[in-house]
Amino acid sequence: MLISIIIPAYNVEDYIEECIHSAFAQTYKPVEVICIDNNSTDNTWQKLKQLQETYPSLLIEKELKPGAPAARNKGLALSKGEWIQFLDADDLLLPRKIEHQAGLIKNKPEVCFIAAAFRKKHINGQSTISIPKQDHPFKSLFTTNLGITSSNLWNKTYINQINGWDEGLRTSQEADLMFRILKFNEHVVLDSIPLTIIRERPTGQISKQYGGDGWRIYFFKRLEILNWLKENKKPFYSTNHLFFKDAIFQILKNIGTKHHKTACQLYKAAFPFKYIPSRDQTHSTKTYLLIYKWMGFSFAEKIRLLTLYVKRKF
Repeated sequence: MLISIIIPAYNVEDYIEECIHSAFAQTYKPVEVICIDNNSTDNTWQKLKQLQETYPSLLIEKELKPGAPAARNKGLALSKGEWIQFLDADDLLLPRKIEHQAGLIKNKPEVCFIAAAFRKKHINGQSTISIPKQDHPFKSLFTTNLGITSSNLWNKTYINQINGWDEGLRTSQEADLMFRILKFNEHVVLDSIPLTIIRERPTGQISKQYGGDGWRIYFFKRLEILNWLKENKKPFYSTNHLFFKDAIFQILKNIGTKHHKTACQLYKAAFPFKYIPSRDQTHSTKTYLLIYKWMGFSFAEKIRLLTLYVKRKF
């Protein structure tokens, strides 16, 4: 079974060599490695040409339409593998990553993707491990606990069925991809072993980090998922509607930590009638909920942020 490793690259001259090495160091065979330069203005393309001398099978091409989704779709069109490993150029695969995951899907063509753990190396030198949540795929997706682009392994059949990545999205790209796949197939395998390393860097990621607009996209993608579940999986939504409402409220609080005004605007869109927390919610203290009950979301968030500021200060 051929597996294709597709790497979008944008201004990664300091990262691409190690990334390519990690792709070719995979213990699993056969693999093909495809790298798509996406309008780099540094020496990324020259580095790729040099790497071809070391790895003659490395396929490199250019994609002029900006953005990781366009670059990944270009690589997807060139790929011959049955399964796809998308790998951002500042990330790394440990040598057994694909061998391990290929074993998880052996003789399982019904699986649409593997949702896998990963290790993130932060700028400050620390690292954290994220493990997919053992839950229904739609619930894990909703709370951003279903793996990420570089840690997951993707069944090409289902990616082609949904016409690949949405090239119009600036953020929430992998959530959108997983959502559209799950509409057709919910057979997901969870992998709790972190064999992908995500390297955080200050600037220049091909996939932009959330700003105010990014959080809006993130939020409305969750509302889109919620509305689809209401219409198309009514028994599932009816059973789990409190979970989703609590998750939406937690997302609003996350947004409020950096963008108070945006969070307040989105709160009104999410809860035209006031949010009433379920007994199972765990993200708000009793004190916070009491303030929220009597003074509303905006005031409760101001008090929460003031409390966080005082704790950091003292």
